Amino acid sequence: MTDNQFPGEARVALSLSFDDARDSQLDVALPVLKAHGVRATFYVLPAHVWRRRHEWQAVVDGGHEIANHTATHPCSGNFEFSRTNALEDYSLERMEAEIDRASGRIEALLGVRPETFAYPCGQSFVGRGEGRTSFVPLVARRFVAGRGYGSETSNDPESCDLAHLDAFTIDGLDAAQLVDMVDAGTAAGRWVVMAGHDVGEGGDQTVLVDALEALCRRASQADVWVAPVVEVAKRLRQRQDRPHPLPPPTGRGQIGSAPEAGRS
Repeated sequence: MTDNQFPGEARVALSLSFDDARDSQLDVALPVLKAHGVRATFYVLPAHVWRRRHEWQAVVDGGHEIANHTATHPCSGNFEFSRTNALEDYSLERMEAEIDRASGRIEALLGVRPETFAYPCGQSFVGRGEGRTSFVPLVARRFVAGRGYGSETSNDPESCDLAHLDAFTIDGLDAAQLVDMVDAGTAAGRWVVMAGHDVGEGGDQTVLVDALEALCRRASQADVWVAPVVEVAKRLRQRQDRPHPLPPPTGRGQIGSAPEAGRS
């Protein structure tokens, strides 16, 4: 990590994100986040937003990021829920329309154009066999960042691919596990991105309330910069795009250096 990598005294960046615009995010997560002054990123499905549109508008007004998670959440046909909407049956053109439809619908509902994207099920391909290809370039052209899922690492601020960020899945993890992720990121000067779904006392795909509380308390300390994905991504993009100075001359054997004595 270099000096001034993150604002102020921060030694780690932390972005907390939630997928699908589930009801418990409004009912349970938001009061916890508000109590601790933590702003998060919500990767929403437009149909879910529509059901509680006015409440999601309040999320926007509260400074949280609303971002794109596609219109219909296509995943591999290996998931039973996605058999009739399988990525294996998509083309790049169909995925392009899927992503753009979601952004347009979110903008119509909430008045904000999504600037980051989350890959459904963490999967970034369309097609099958020899026709299988990545749609990461579609995301890179449209968004400041694309968030993955189910990763085993945090992101190196200097070299991470903003179009396909690593993100820890935090559903079901306890408080100590979440705090340990932040502490490890602090020691290494990393960007820790977390992804969850429902928020409550337990159950499938659920971030535990007491774990979220502990995470928010840790995030309030001076060595943590907690911010939505888009804010961290924009800062890192500026740093990654800056010119990198050439190393100083070392003399022997360097192209363009003065010839050594006795050599022609």
